[in-house]
Amino acid sequence: MHKIPVAVAARSRFQIGDSIAIGFTQPVAQFNIKWNGADVPGIEKTADSVFVKAESEKTGWKQIIISGTTKSKEAFADTLSVELLSDIVPKEMTYSVLSSYPHQKTSFTEGLEFYKGELYESTGENGKSLLLKIDLKTGATLKSVPLADQYFGEGLTIVNDKIYQLTWTTGVGFRYNMDFSLDKTFTYYTQGWGMTHRDSTIVASDGSNKLYFYNTEFQKTGELEVYDNKGPVLKINELEYVNGYVFANIWETDRIIQIDLANGKVVGTMDMKKIIPAEVDQTGSSVLNGIAYQPLENAFYITGKNWPTLFKIKISGAAQRDQKTLASKN
Repeated sequence: MHKIPVAVAARSRFQIGDSIAIGFTQPVAQFNIKWNGADVPGIEKTADSVFVKAESEKTGWKQIIISGTTKSKEAFADTLSVELLSDIVPKEMTYSVLSSYPHQKTSFTEGLEFYKGELYESTGENGKSLLLKIDLKTGATLKSVPLADQYFGEGLTIVNDKIYQLTWTTGVGFRYNMDFSLDKTFTYYTQGWGMTHRDSTIVASDGSNKLYFYNTEFQKTGELEVYDNKGPVLKINELEYVNGYVFANIWETDRIIQIDLANGKVVGTMDMKKIIPAEVDQTGSSVLNGIAYQPLENAFYITGKNWPTLFKIKISGAAQRDQKTLASKN
């Protein structure tokens, strides 16, 4: 027999900053509320309900625990789960094409990254997956290593002269030395999609609305749920970290989004439909995928699966981290 909860909420989805109404199914003598483990002081109460402000730096699922006693002297403790959406509308970013380069049409692009000025790519499909070092100007392969046929190559990132490569559904990743010799294999417990890094923290996606954080030994250190003002943003694919934000492809769309890594909020979105090469079959799997940032040029390099072209673009309208400047005192 299920006990009827004393504390209830009419809905579970709110934006950060909203007021969450919690009703009582019977008269309550006294109660205490914890929001994400912390006591909530100064609660606004009406005759049969209370209001809790949805204050949180980060988006995603949070818990409210309401405990106390009813007027009939029964103790109760109810847990409500609420989902917090972003409180900002993503800004529409724009881009301009600076130049274009050849890209191998045989490359089913899953990862793309510059490291020390040189371009690396990870490609997918069983029996065709490769780790590649690419000559930017010609698109030619400078160095490559194939994956065994059972592996479908996915995201790529390079940290401290070690190359990390994910696979799609096998839960096995590879770490290589810069000469492409295998350094070690590692395991993880999600699908493998995109990958990037912030300093020595690796950031990976799995096709959901989550980003996962790992150390350089690929031990998980945290995760972040990604939301815009309408709900969770699913199918996050290839990733590129730039100055506190992650730029991400959204699978099966022509969109690139900008995610604030401090809180999971989508702060920008960009429609890339016009950049798709005319010869690309947009009904198939040849979708936009692959974002590499070249800091020396403040430029992004964009491509897609089996695309003939790699585009160098400049993005306008992206959110920027505040640059703190120290005033010099004379």
